[in-house]
Amino acid sequence: MAVITSPLTEEEISDFVHVELEAFRSHPRIPMLWRRGYTDDVYEFFIASKKDSFNDPECRFVKAVDNETGKIIAASEWTFALDPTKAAGRQPVDPNATPPANWPIDGNWELRRFFNLNLENWVNEWLAGKPYIKLEILVTDPVSQGRGAGTALLAWGVEQAETLKCRIALESTPAGLSLYKRYGFWEADIIKADMKQFGWDEPYDPEAAKRVWMIRDPQPKR
Repeated sequence: MAVITSPLTEEEISDFVHVELEAFRSHPRIPMLWRRGYTDDVYEFFIASKKDSFNDPECRFVKAVDNETGKIIAASEWTFALDPTKAAGRQPVDPNATPPANWPIDGNWELRRFFNLNLENWVNEWLAGKPYIKLEILVTDPVSQGRGAGTALLAWGVEQAETLKCRIALESTPAGLSLYKRYGFWEADIIKADMKQFGWDEPYDPEAAKRVWMIRDPQPKR
């Protein structure tokens, strides 16, 4: 059974969201962020956010499909920030921002805001003033792991970056580090947040919950 990559359509965003949430269901940050679990308003929030991104000219959505069933088994979202002058005009993240109107009930807004601020600071430190591609999310349906779908999507992004001669940046979970390192990414920063500061009192594995920021530089031709 082959895996085929192609652009994701707007009508398939709901399928993307379901793959994404299932892929992260067992991640230790999920119960910290969505205290009631994956409720309908969580799905609706993700779908609305992705539709906003879909209409952004800097964004690209790419899927991996099982060629026999036509089912999406992996999907990715990328930002092609190729014009450094646009960054100066972007509205910075407000450290005192309140949740949007469609924020899910009992969602951990403080935790979400912390990571948004961290992302902005990280981009300003490592990527400002240069064109880059940022992998926003790459997920594989858990039942389809091991078929190379995620690798195919990553290879697509790496090929784009090589053609454009620019960096790729991404955030990895510890589980994804080996794949990214095989493609030439290096660890630029590690972000650990004390979940007790965000209202979480249950035991958790801080190593599994950490975020690793990675960069891949264009490779010299051999």
